[in-house]
Amino acid sequence: MQFFNQRNVIRSLAALAILLVVLPFWVFVIDERELAVVLRFGKPVREYVEPGVHFKVPFVETVRRLPKTLQFWGNDLETVPDLPTKDDKKIELIPWAVWRINDPTSFVQRLRTEEVAEQRVRQITRSAIRDVISQYDLAELVRSTDRPIPTSSDYKVAVAADSPALEVALPVEDATKIEIQFGRPHLIAEIKATAQARLSQQAGSDAGGRGIELIDIGISQIDFVESVRIKTFDRWIAEREAISARNVNEGERLKQAIINEAKAEVERIEGEGQQKASETRGAADAKVITRYADAINTVGEFFTFVRTLEAYEKSLNKDSRLILTTDSGLLKLLKELPDQPVAPEPTQ
Repeated sequence: MQFFNQRNVIRSLAALAILLVVLPFWVFVIDERELAVVLRFGKPVREYVEPGVHFKVPFVETVRRLPKTLQFWGNDLETVPDLPTKDDKKIELIPWAVWRINDPTSFVQRLRTEEVAEQRVRQITRSAIRDVISQYDLAELVRSTDRPIPTSSDYKVAVAADSPALEVALPVEDATKIEIQFGRPHLIAEIKATAQARLSQQAGSDAGGRGIELIDIGISQIDFVESVRIKTFDRWIAEREAISARNVNEGERLKQAIINEAKAEVERIEGEGQQKASETRGAADAKVITRYADAINTVGEFFTFVRTLEAYEKSLNKDSRLILTTDSGLLKLLKELPDQPVAPEPTQ
């Protein structure tokens, strides 16, 4: 009995091993990120768009797995060069597109591989972009509204009320506005609709794009072509240099005006100071002369007497000999002098 049970276990394990080896030839699993197309001798016979476990005939049928997720096309090297706009502006841009497989059977029949599908998306996207953008001006592509964008030339200079030397830039009210009739979102939507329509029109032909659909189209970068970009930069540099030179000249003019105004103010203050100093000095001298005259008038005789004594003192000494007439003033003065008092003798 025990031997019989061992044989059953061995047979079960052998059958399980054989089943595990043979099962991949009969069964395949599709997850939620995949689509599957069953090919019988290279021709699609059925497709699976939902995840689950499915069966196939071994050695007769094969499974082609396809991505169910959104696919992105576009990179920095995928530029559309020399693209003319309606207003004769040469630009280049970098497009991108999002697509997916919506019909696995048609995809396998028509496009075969994802690389071919990307080439189809690339061709349709680039042609739609070129055809649509060439019908509009450049401003329609780069702007969404007609809101005015002021530049340095759109400003006027105003003098601040609290500081005449300070100038303030104010926007000009009547700045030129660019008329935008459609805007960039409208152009992107038209490009997307054009590409989707062309993809649908090509679906019925053998060279068409059946089996895929475009989800979205956009533009990641817009720029002028190299020659136009160089000329534009040169023009901008010249404009900036002209503005810089104008600002420097205006600054020098304001500087010189301020210096001249300061010098005039200094000269005015110095002149007023000198005038006031002269007036003060003249008034002081007049007061001194007036007081001197008043003093002379008040004590004139005494002053004359004192000056006469000073003159005699300087001109006479102990060795001087005088010959005086009877009408001499000095003689009269000496006669009028009182006798010298005799000093008392000191007591013993």
